[in-house]
Amino acid sequence: MMDSMLPSRLLCHDNGRFFVFDPRGYPQSSIVFDIISYTWGDPVGEYRCDIEGVDWGVTIVPKKLDDIKRLMVEAGIRYLWADCVCINQKDSPEKSQEIARMFDYYKNARMCHILLDMPQVFIPLQIVDNLKFIAHIMGEMKGTTLASDAVTLTQGMRDRLTKWWTEQPWEFQIDQPTVRSAAVDMGILNCYSTSIKQVRTLFDHLYFKRVWTFQEMLLGKNITLWAINPNTISEIGEFHIWMDLATDSMDKALQLRDWITGCRELRTGAISAIVRVIEEEILILSALQTQVRGIYCARTDIINGGPQWWYENYKGISNVFSAISIQPRSCNPQHRDDIFKGLLGIFSGLFSAQEIETQMSGTDLAQISFTFFKQLSLKTGWAWTKLAISTGDRGEWDWIPVVENSARIMTTDCFSGVLRLGRLKDGGRTKTPAHVGIKGTPRKYMRIHLSQNEPDKPFHFSFRGCNAGKKIKTGLFSSEPIALNTTPRDIYKDETGRTLVQCATVLSSILDPAGNVPEFRRRLLYKLQPQWDITDPTAKPSQWVDRCVSGTFWEDPHPHYTRVHNMSMSYRFPSLYACESRLENENTVHVTCTVTLSCGCNIAGPFALIFEALTALEGSFLGDTSATLDSDNRIALKDGLGLVQVGDVGRTFHLVAFGGDVGAFKEYAAQCRDTKVDKPVVPRGNWPSGRALVREEFTHDLVGLGRDYGYVDTGGIGNLLVVRKGLLDKWRIVGVCIDGFMVCEKGVRDVVIR
Repeated sequence: MMDSMLPSRLLCHDNGRFFVFDPRGYPQSSIVFDIISYTWGDPVGEYRCDIEGVDWGVTIVPKKLDDIKRLMVEAGIRYLWADCVCINQKDSPEKSQEIARMFDYYKNARMCHILLDMPQVFIPLQIVDNLKFIAHIMGEMKGTTLASDAVTLTQGMRDRLTKWWTEQPWEFQIDQPTVRSAAVDMGILNCYSTSIKQVRTLFDHLYFKRVWTFQEMLLGKNITLWAINPNTISEIGEFHIWMDLATDSMDKALQLRDWITGCRELRTGAISAIVRVIEEEILILSALQTQVRGIYCARTDIINGGPQWWYENYKGISNVFSAISIQPRSCNPQHRDDIFKGLLGIFSGLFSAQEIETQMSGTDLAQISFTFFKQLSLKTGWAWTKLAISTGDRGEWDWIPVVENSARIMTTDCFSGVLRLGRLKDGGRTKTPAHVGIKGTPRKYMRIHLSQNEPDKPFHFSFRGCNAGKKIKTGLFSSEPIALNTTPRDIYKDETGRTLVQCATVLSSILDPAGNVPEFRRRLLYKLQPQWDITDPTAKPSQWVDRCVSGTFWEDPHPHYTRVHNMSMSYRFPSLYACESRLENENTVHVTCTVTLSCGCNIAGPFALIFEALTALEGSFLGDTSATLDSDNRIALKDGLGLVQVGDVGRTFHLVAFGGDVGAFKEYAAQCRDTKVDKPVVPRGNWPSGRALVREEFTHDLVGLGRDYGYVDTGGIGNLLVVRKGLLDKWRIVGVCIDGFMVCEKGVRDVVIR
């Protein structure tokens, strides 16, 4: 270890005495230091701590400082780098200097210790043993789901299973009497649920939701986790064991589901409820598995590549942005620039200490965002942009993403959809292959307006068909009014699933009239993953999306008889307490989208619902999953969060179509109104195709007749709509393609984007 690689300060513990000193003048062999990663907690007023060598005021919670000391004593650590006392946080130049050296500190430390405030201590090896026990028992019990019927189980195994449901707290979501009636061994279910809950609880910890800690878990080596509370401090295992447990939990959930369903010919109501709980956990564990694999892959890239790993590894860069935004991470509201500063250790050398001080500090996040991606593009030779629609006016650099309305940003949503656009050319231009000469002209047919709703407003959905309030033909000379159902109705608990499927059916019929309704709503609700309270397990059976409307008009409505334009509804869902969709987070949970079609139909719903609906459209490039892993376990995000900026509240977007007939909605609505209710309504025109999302200010009129449109294929993450005014002009990014394929007459050519 070089002397120059040592931190400028270290915290030393010597026989009960704690002090901070400068180690750089000591012999290299005598200083072997560890490093700590933790969350600070809420800031407190500046005070003088009792640690010798810290001659400035600190703002960390005193209890946290005491916890760090307890860790040093318990782990036998003599030298520790802890940012709360090894950096003068009030000295801005010093802080910038230390940020620039973060990579070196973490790579030269002997070990990294993650300190977690946890009231209960979870031992990972016990969880590993419990999961193995579950797998072994399921293998031994074969054609039965009750331990009493399995002749191959030893008495010790039977006793262990009995203790799990008689002596341990009951953790499975279905009550014991229901599980008993299903003839499924309660010991297995409780052992499984307890283990899964412990894994999920750890990864739900605040530590895994902050920016700086994300960087530290990527940079640290030999990472060990510690659980601390007022009574105890305990080592709870190495980080890689917990990441493996996330994958193993997913594996055991799949095995348990298949074991329960494979042990019986018929499925009772209780079995259906049990399987439904396990299937919901599979969805959540699948997202966790993706997250930890992306982190593991990022650590591999960084460890293998050294401090300048990111100069050539463009796949690794995309994975870092995806990994940090797949679980949006927040920062201290008093230091919102940490959203970007918190990644500068990963991108070591991206900025010098002086540049961090002068260009990456302050409250102008739009400028900081632009500076960050401009520097990344210049130093890698690749043009780094975002799957979003930018309206910036930065000349040759107009394709660089910025944080719109920076007063709102609190989480790392701003990194969602960041991708490599093409090779960077002189003057800030980018050269990239693009499909050019899109056939047809873009015509607006749908608008989406984003607005802020009340903080306590429940999940809601309202729809007013353009014919609602008008009259429908009932005879040769007779008609009757179409009902207006505009008074909000609260949907409680057991009715929630059925009503959500009805809402999804309406969305399908309006947003994707040429698609398959049941398939659309399966995709939508699978990705939305709504969670609500029920009073009876059978109210939310396995495969509830189809079962809740089975036997009703809504099961598989024929498109010629649906007549959604004649419907209206307004629902609120007080019992729906969460959506596991990645599109619902701190920045989007209170955003309402109002959708208006060219025919006059209006829809209003939460951001997550409306944008998941866009990702569920048939032919959408966004695919069937929110995130996928490539062969090296790098994450590729394929959801709608990257389509907008975090500050787009108050903005309006439009869907345009290059093909089909944008007037088809209005014409079909007139048919629905003028055709008797017992007669089918067959559409006469072609529905819009070649769809793209653009900003409100986008226009294409007589002036635009000479324009050439194309799209840049970004490798499955999303296609960027580009345009140029004439043959000698450069191309600009003006939107995001919804459809993965558009008919182009000129083929693929290299284009220059400004």
